[in-house]
Amino acid sequence: MRRVTILAVLVVVAVLPIQARADENYAVTPSGAAEALFEGTPEATSGVLSNQCINLSWTVISSSPTTVTCEAPMSFGQSLAGSLLMGNRYSTPPRQFYRFNIAEYQGHSRVQASGWMELQMAFGQMRRTDYSGPPFHNSAMNLLVSSGGQFPPHTIFPNHAYVGVQFEATEIPERGAKITNVELESAGEAAGLQVGDVVLRIAGKRAKDAGDIMDGLAKATKSATFPIEVYRQGDKLTLEVETRFRPEIGPPNWPEHDAVASDAKGEMAGPRSIADELAKFAKLRDDGIITEEEFQDQKDRLLSTP
Repeated sequence: MRRVTILAVLVVVAVLPIQARADENYAVTPSGAAEALFEGTPEATSGVLSNQCINLSWTVISSSPTTVTCEAPMSFGQSLAGSLLMGNRYSTPPRQFYRFNIAEYQGHSRVQASGWMELQMAFGQMRRTDYSGPPFHNSAMNLLVSSGGQFPPHTIFPNHAYVGVQFEATEIPERGAKITNVELESAGEAAGLQVGDVVLRIAGKRAKDAGDIMDGLAKATKSATFPIEVYRQGDKLTLEVETRFRPEIGPPNWPEHDAVASDAKGEMAGPRSIADELAKFAKLRDDGIITEEEFQDQKDRLLSTP
């Protein structure tokens, strides 16, 4: 069964861009791009993303330590919509692709995602439409985080309510989302949501699939509280949930091994100097891996460290 978490409006199984319906980014990164940080090296991260494509029954077109490109299958409805948008009766069926650009980031990896749809016209010309906007952004963020990525520091979540439950899609006893976990001290726990409840509606929006849930959580931000209708032991209940937002993301949750390193003799070296750290971030900025704003944030953090 497909499991979904709405701790941060995250869909564990990626939603293809044409299917996603929420019209606002749920995770707003500092750069504005669909991106995530991975604990491993770029080479290891490339392998993780390639395997995720395979797990989703996508085709890995190419894979290197800096780039992974995968083709995602299209449903009949998606293919028809793509053909109407881009082609004519003589064009080939459209194909859609995800590309993950990977860069070294503080000894780990930073990944940005892009996507497009393309088809071939009657005389061999290729026509391409790049994906953009919230539907693609949300789909790509879902894929990156479900692959093991972490939201970049200072990512915010201003457009969707934060409930604090995990669930999986179900058809029995009612079609909806069966809750499998409730986060302690979350808005969901305070409202009385329980493991085993089947979520039927969120803020009046029918919870048939992940797109509906994201739409409901976006609608929930319009008031101080919102209703969640659930099926529990034969009864339908409506619980009032306080509207909360996920807090801003802090530093990556990685093992504390970056500040010290083992030298050739196996002895522990001391922390790198502030000048060294600033030089490292300056190079990342000059190489286009981080923005000027991100560089200034890191500079301010280092200079304020006792």
